[in-house]
Amino acid sequence: MSRHVPERTCVACRAKRPQAELLRLRRTGTDWVPETGKGPRTGRGRYLCADSPACWQEKKLRRAFGAQAPALAQILATQTLATQTPRPTQPPPPTEAPMTV
Repeated sequence: MSRHVPERTCVACRAKRPQAELLRLRRTGTDWVPETGKGPRTGRGRYLCADSPACWQEKKLRRAFGAQAPALAQILATQTLATQTPRPTQPPPPTEAPMTV
């Protein structure tokens, strides 16, 4: 028997996805902030695709967040740049010289 997977809808693109694939935003006073960690889910939240920067553009956020969309788009852009670290390039494996006998 398969286990139930909760689904949520992205407020920007309206795609339904498993909750684990979305970024939850919560309201703190008058601002919306990305929720980090696995703390208690308090209050109403809204969800955005976590792996789709197209959903974080100000124009797409206006429908759900109104006048707060520009500030939220800026927060999401800076948070994404901070969390993306370039992968270290691995040196090529050493080549072995042919053995001479």
